[in-house]
Formats: sequence, C-alpha cells, structure tokens
Amino acid sequence: MPQALPPAPLLLLDLRHDKHTALPVLAGVQPIPPWPDSGCAAATTALLVAIDSESAYAEWTRRFYPLCPGDLPHVVLLAPWNRELARRIVSDGAADCCAPDNLERIELIIARLERRPTPATADPARLLHLQGTVDALPIPIFVKNRERRYTACNRAFAEFVGRPASEIVGRTVYDIAPADMAPIYDQHDIAQIAQGTMHVYETRVTNADGSVRDVIFHKAVFRDAAGEPDGIVGAMLDISERKALEQRLAVLAATDFLTGAYNLRTFHELARHELARLARSGGVLALIVIDLDHFKDINDSLGHAAGDEALRQFVTIVRAQLRDQDIFARAGGDEFRLLLPDTSAAGAYLVAERIRKAVNQIVLNNPRGLARLSISGGIAACEAGDDILDQVTMRADDALYRAKGAGRNCIFPPPEQGWFPAPAG
Repeated sequence: MPQALPPAPLLLLDLRHDKHTALPVLAGVQPIPPWPDSGCAAATTALLVAIDSESAYAEWTRRFYPLCPGDLPHVVLLAPWNRELARRIVSDGAADCCAPDNLERIELIIARLERRPTPATADPARLLHLQGTVDALPIPIFVKNRERRYTACNRAFAEFVGRPASEIVGRTVYDIAPADMAPIYDQHDIAQIAQGTMHVYETRVTNADGSVRDVIFHKAVFRDAAGEPDGIVGAMLDISERKALEQRLAVLAATDFLTGAYNLRTFHELARHELARLARSGGVLALIVIDLDHFKDINDSLGHAAGDEALRQFVTIVRAQLRDQDIFARAGGDEFRLLLPDTSAAGAYLVAERIRKAVNQIVLNNPRGLARLSISGGIAACEAGDDILDQVTMRADDALYRAKGAGRNCIFPPPEQGWFPAPAG
C-alpha cells in the first residue's frame, strides 16, 4: 500500500507516455506516483496532471479522476499542444489547460486557485466519512454536474448499474443507461436543470442483472454560489415488491379466490361500462347465465374437494373459448355469468354451445367414483332500455330455468324459437 502523503499546495501526476522531456520545476509541487489510490486528496490547492496524448487523457478520466474529491480542481498540462483536446478537457471539468512550458500561465492559474474559497467539505477526512456514510445507504444515490456527467455515486447505485464507481463518475447517461432510454433520461435532466426544480416520479429501469424494476426517482437541482443551477442529485427507491404486491391485491380484490374468474362486484362494474357504451353507440350485447348441472350431488357424493376441482376445470374450459373483451364472473356457488360485448343473442348461443360441448368432456375421477360435468345456460340480449344489468339478468335467469326444465345440459333459448328481442337500433 502506498504511504499517505503529507499535505502539499500542489500535487503533480505525470501520465505522459513519453517522459523523456522534463517538466518545469514549480515551487510547492509534490509529484505523486501514477497509482489510482496515490492520494490526490492530500493537495490543498490543485492537482496538476501532465498528459501527452488522447490515450493518456483517457487513462486520467477512467482511472484517476473518479477518485479525486469533487471540489479539488485539476489543471491539465498538455504537450504537445492540441487545441481541440484542450477545449474538451476544460468542458469535461478541468479548472484549466495549458502547455507545461508556459510557466507564466501556470503561475497565474495557481494564484487564482489559491484565492478561491475552500468549502468545508474539501477536508479529505470529511469527504471520506461522507462517502462511507452514503455508501452505507441501500438506496442508489447519484450526483451529476451541469453538463450532466456523473460526479459521484454511492455503492448501491454502482451495484444497480452493474459497474464500479470508477466507470460511472465522469461519464454520462449515454455511457450507463440502455441506448433506447438514455436520450429520454438526458432530456429529462436538461429540462429539470433549466427549471431548477425538484422532480418525483415513477418509472421502470433496467437493473444490471437484466431485470426491469419499478422505481421512484427523487431528483433535485442544487445551485452554485451565484445561485445558478449547478447539477442534479438523485435517489432511486426500488418499489418493485410494493408494485407487485399492489397488483396481487388488485387481482385478489377483483377475482374469485377459488377459480380466478371475476367476482360479482367486479362483474357489475365492468358491465355498467358496457351498458353505458351500448346506450351511447348502439350495437349488440348479450348475457349468458350458466349453472353446473347437479353440482350439489357432486359435492355430496364425491366430496367438496371434487366440487372445487369441477369449478376450476369449468372455468379453464370457458376461458379457452373467450375473447379479451368478454367478461366472465362467478356469481356464487356454481352460478356464473358471461357478458359478451359486440355479440348478438344468436352469436352468444354459439359461444354457449361450444362451452357446453367442451364441458361435457370433463370427467372427474375420484376415489369415491366418477362424474361427467354438464351445464345449463340461459341467454338474454341487452335492449336499449336496459339501464341496469338486473333487467337483463332476470331475462337470462328465466331462460336458464327453461333449460333446466327441459332436462338440463342445454342452452335456452335456441335461435329457432325466436325468443330474442331485436337489437337496439
């Protein structure tokens, strides 16, 4: 391990690939070895970084810059001089950039930096303590400057992204986030910095392991000494488990616990919307009321477990015959209701017949015996004056009683009997 360096006004990190040319000798400058943990926090004024190429600059930004305290200015000594690279260096956050043989310019830069106010957080011990404290938080936290480059993050954020902090700090969201989402995140940051406000919102992000997580972003703009927006600090609260629980609770509240079909309360809510749509736009809408034949006998002879299995198998058969827009619910016991939007009574009869024939193929095999399932069904078409579902249900119930009176295992009324009222309109 390298030894801790005593405080010095200036530190010099020589990352040049060609070191045959000597660097100028400046008072108060202490060279440090090119190790990522060589201790740039020991500088009290600035860190001088000598580079001679694009690759040397890349090494600085990738390996060393992320480990420097955020408020420690660095001055890049660039030789040979490259104007385009110098502009990029300054735009990336350097305090300044000049040729190493321009002693007068270097002295002026250092004099300016020595006069700058030093914030209390510049103390290395306090910085390390703060970083350790933030790293202990399980919530991912990040900081970006006004150019929207990451300047700090905690361990939870690095683990979420799936990269070490040294590969995050100094980079933008385009280097970190998926290519399709990076522009969206960046535009959001641009707008927030321009507004200077705090944003709290829910979204979905991709974890390092490939899983998509539901999160709440809390992001706030912080300002410089002049009161201008200087960057964004943000925290990500993972709410995936909460969202999954909410979805499970919503499903439980809307469905029958035994069969998974809608419960009667949900059925009435959805049916109310369909009746309102029918009143607005016209069209056709049909209701089928279905009972399992001799269900009490199944419970009495084979047991309630067999009865429960009969209900579950029946629901599976029905769902295989339905469209996404069809509304299927258990009304209670062995009674079920099926509302078919954009379906005439004749069309509902065809659906009910398919279900009846499929149900006839179900055979319960139980230690107490065998039972083949069958159903009876009653159909009613919704009319223009049906503003509540009870009116339609009464007509469907009447048809169901006729089916039972005819010997069960049938659907009433069949189209040839002409019991169906004419569709509205």
